[in-house]
Amino acid sequence: MGLCLVQAVPGRAQSDGLAGSLIDGAVTIADTLTEVQTGIYVLRLTNVSPRDGSFDADFWIWFRWQGSDVRPDQTFELANGVIANRSDTEVINDNGFNYATVRVQGTIYQQFDVQKFPLDDHVLTIDIEDAQYEAANLVYVPDSETELDPKVQVAGWQVGLGRPVTETHVYPTNYGYQSSGEAEARYSRFVVPITLERTSFAPLFKLFWISFLSVILGLLAFKVKSDDLDARFGMGVGSIFAASANAFVISDSLPETTNITLAEQINLIAVGAIFLTVFISIWSLRLRYAGRDEASVSLDNWSLLIIGVGYVLLNAAVMLIELI
Repeated sequence: MGLCLVQAVPGRAQSDGLAGSLIDGAVTIADTLTEVQTGIYVLRLTNVSPRDGSFDADFWIWFRWQGSDVRPDQTFELANGVIANRSDTEVINDNGFNYATVRVQGTIYQQFDVQKFPLDDHVLTIDIEDAQYEAANLVYVPDSETELDPKVQVAGWQVGLGRPVTETHVYPTNYGYQSSGEAEARYSRFVVPITLERTSFAPLFKLFWISFLSVILGLLAFKVKSDDLDARFGMGVGSIFAASANAFVISDSLPETTNITLAEQINLIAVGAIFLTVFISIWSLRLRYAGRDEASVSLDNWSLLIIGVGYVLLNAAVMLIELI
């Protein structure tokens, strides 16, 4: 947000040399309050990236207001992003109101909560503020016609529109404008929430089928005699490498975070289960070397059952805790 309470227009300084003179063409903001009915029609949402903390939006925005003190169609900005392209139209008369529309294409930045990834839901917001007029001079009023185009899609999520609201955003500075007499600046902000909801477990299986398969292979190693070293230990060690590689692939989809996400917990459980199968294979091998073949087979069978059931239950518990 940049404060533009006074707009300096290039011109020659007044010739009287008075210390209090203004630059020629300087504009003083009016003291009147203008209500601006504002709405948005979202055409597209693209490049939604939790890792980069951004998404691209293409939308029409419109303004309806009375009076000639303000031009909200010319002074608005994306408070949480940057406008890459805009297409302005002429101001027309709409039943006694000024009416103007602008086509906007821009990039919007926000924090994504990836704690529940890949079963994560999000609320994207398009935040509109006026770059020139404070809330004492211009207030947005949500228009009931704000909508999403029916063709708006984001891969992996179901897209929905929340209720647009207007709020007053407070900046703890007056931006050096001493005439305001305030230590802070207040601006009206028009907020359009867009919901992204996971509707199935498909993303979970697409990301973790390698981990699931690795655990199954690790468990099937219990059906190989423990003294068949190449097959028995090759399956377990190979499974650990496969699960670890899958963890690196998934981490590339996530932003840096100090929290352990659902995806990371599932991977840790998989690697832990496979490591346990390798440890028990060593135990079973020692039993065979000691001539206790029946004890080795019994250990393998019970380990297959206990680790398999425990792996399923532990994953279910983690997902239940994270998703509730």
